[in-house]
Parts: sequence; structure tokens; C-alpha cells
Amino acid sequence: MRFHNRSSTPSYFSRRDQVRLFRLVAALGVILLAILYASRESTWYWLTGPPTEQRQGEQQLDPDRDVDYNVKEDSGLRPGEFRSQPEPEVDIPESVNPQLENGEYDVRVDPRLLKQVTDSVSGIRPYEANALYYLLAKAASIPQNILERSAEPAPPFVVVMNESSKYRGELMTVKGQLKRLVPLKPEDNKFGITTLYEGWFFSKDSGTHPWRFLCTQLPEGLPTGADLQEMPAVQITGYYFKKYGYPSQAGKLQTAPLLIAGQIRWFPASETPQAPSSSGAVKYIVVLFLVISITLAFLIWRFTINDQEFARSKTAKLMERPDMSMDDLKNIKTVDIGEVLKQLGEQADSDATDKPGKPAPDSDKP
Repeated sequence: MRFHNRSSTPSYFSRRDQVRLFRLVAALGVILLAILYASRESTWYWLTGPPTEQRQGEQQLDPDRDVDYNVKEDSGLRPGEFRSQPEPEVDIPESVNPQLENGEYDVRVDPRLLKQVTDSVSGIRPYEANALYYLLAKAASIPQNILERSAEPAPPFVVVMNESSKYRGELMTVKGQLKRLVPLKPEDNKFGITTLYEGWFFSKDSGTHPWRFLCTQLPEGLPTGADLQEMPAVQITGYYFKKYGYPSQAGKLQTAPLLIAGQIRWFPASETPQAPSSSGAVKYIVVLFLVISITLAFLIWRFTINDQEFARSKTAKLMERPDMSMDDLKNIKTVDIGEVLKQLGEQADSDATDKPGKPAPDSDKP
């Protein structure tokens, strides 16, 4: 006969196994906390030192020091002189239809249409008006979500101001705090623009110098006014036009980047977008760890209560091992199995002899 050894499943109800499980979960929690601590850049400053340079493309420039805000003033003309403006290389289209035959939208702008646009001059010149209203009509005819998907984040404020001509006609997105938003009366134009709004806002890197934008639509409920104290959070997606010259409150002529947009996006105070966290999954890991810890603590508490109830039961008392020492074992009488069997055999013979009507097993047969 062959016997198979069956492996028994360990019991996790014993206090010893419960302590082991608790230690395992505690060790896992320590490892998770160590991972979170090690993921912070500041944790390793003792080894590498704090960073002294910003990442490439994110250098913090001082708008007050690195930008020329002066407005170019027209030189006076003597009697009989006049200034001629160059003809545009491409005529401004009479209408705007950015939708292609396949249903997609063309958000690009032919840079030749903006050749006559001049930076750092006060206001909008007559020869720039057609190009400006063309961009307004184009931005208004393209769905806002398509514009936002096609736009790139705006370069730093200082870069845009120093390299204005490089970004002319580019579609970009800027976020900031709105300071001024007022309606304007549009000039006569061939694109059907009848509503126009002017806005001024400050981006995170522009300091005390504003951006200016023009748009044709506003989100419902957005506050308007010449001096918005609450400064709503907005996002402007539009075409960069030029460095716009304007008179500041101090009476000086300064310049600001001008964006041409269709509709702006407003984030109410309760919906202000937060910067994405580099450890977005951390909170889910922490919540999962807390759930596991609470569940394990509850199970251990229940096991402890059950152990205490079992210890008070009659079954536990019956299963208790008697308290015996080695000296007590010496007094226990031992029994020889052979001797016991011999005594049993003799007793059986004597019982058979004593019974009447039966001859003894050793008597002779007649």
C-alpha cells in the first residue's frame, strides 16, 4: 500500500500568522513611502545641490530688462512730401472659407498676407486693417476646439516681444488673468465683422506688462469692464499679429503683443485649471494602501475577538494540554505488550477449563 503525503493549507487564523501578515503589509507601506520620498527632486539636493539653471526653453527672463517697449514715432514730412506704402505681395481675399473639401479646417495663414504689418507703431495703421479683419474672420469661422487643438503654447513673453516678426501669423495659446475687457466699434470691413471686443490680460511670465487681444465672441457670464478687480482666469487662442503701440496710464508710449482670436475661454473661480501634478498616480496608490491597511486591521481585530471567545469556550478547555513536568513522567507505569498478551492467553485457558460439558484442551481423546 502506498500513501501520499497531502500538504495541508496553512491556517491564517493563528496569532502567529496574523502578526506575519501585519508585518508584511507594514513593510509594503514603508517601501511605498520610500518611493514617494525618493521621487522628489529636493530629496537629492544634498548630493547634487539645488539646480542653478533653468531647463532649456524655460529660462526666466526679466521683461523689464530684456525687452524694448519703445514705440517708433513717424518722422515728420516736409510740405509737398508724402510716404508711399508698398503693395502687398498677395491681395487679401474677399471672403474667408477655411473648410476644405474633405471637411477639415485649414488654420494656417499665408505669411505674405502680413508682410505690410509693422511692429512697434502706435495703433493699427490703415494698410494693416484688411489683414487684421481677415484674421478676425478666419478665427471666427473655425470651431474653437479645432483652433485650440491646432495651437501651440505661446513662447515666453520676452521671446515673443524680442522676435515679433518670427511669430507673426502663428497660432498660439496663452493663459492669464484678465484685467480689461470692453466692446469696440469695428470699422467698415468686407468680412462682415459687426462685433468686436478688446481685452488686456497678464500672463504668468509677463510681469506688469500686458498682452492685448481682439475677439468677436465672449463666453456667457464673463465679466466685462475697464478695470476688472477680480481678474478672471482666461485662455486666449489666436493668431499673433504684432507688437502693438499704445499710450500707458503713465502717459508713455509702450508696446504689447497683440493676438487675434475668435472666442476666448473663461475659467470661473471654481473651475480654474490646476497645473498637472508630476505624481498624479500617487494619490491612487496612497488610497489603495489605506484601504488595504484598514481592511487588514479590521480582519486582525475580528480574529482577535474570535480567539478570545474561543479561549473562553469549553472546547478550548478540553483541548488544553495538562501541565506535566519530566519528573511526573517517571512515575507513569509502563506496560509490556508481550506480558499482557500472555496473561490474556492464560486467562482464556482457565475460563475454558472451568466450563462444564467441555473437556480440557489437554485431555486424551477416548
